[in-house]
Amino acid sequence: MTKPRAPLTFGLAITTIAGVIGWPEACRITKRANRTLRLWSETDKKGSPTLQQALALDAAYIAAGGERAPILESYALQIEVLLADSIACRLELAGDIAEASREAGEAIAFSIAVAQPGASPGAIHRAIAETEEAAGRFARLLARLKSFLPGNGAVQGLSGELS
Repeated sequence: MTKPRAPLTFGLAITTIAGVIGWPEACRITKRANRTLRLWSETDKKGSPTLQQALALDAAYIAAGGERAPILESYALQIEVLLADSIACRLELAGDIAEASREAGEAIAFSIAVAQPGASPGAIHRAIAETEEAAGRFARLLARLKSFLPGNGAVQGLSGELS
């Protein structure tokens, strides 16, 4: 019976490597029993190779003609998944900073126009509107920044999320 392996897991990576170099060679490389390697290959069981064993297995796989390092690739993909929310939140923060800066610049520019002699009521209304927009963007930026504080989601890896 072929046991399904979850994608992105070390279990799938171990199975992929053993499929190319063979279970006996994987045992020789890691200095572990076949049963241990079989447990490493099962995603519902605990246990995984040490860093040195993982390096050796990936290297053996590549030496046998594999085009990539399955364990390294699995680790990298798991890190990407784990950090996706944090990275997205930091990108949202950068976007909020850019928007607040743009709106502040427009508010200042239209407010300077009001300071000129003969400013029309329309110019004053435009300066007020732009300043209100800037205030709104700064309120959003402030909320985003506060969300990065520990206890506001940062500890759980969800920093920067606004509800």
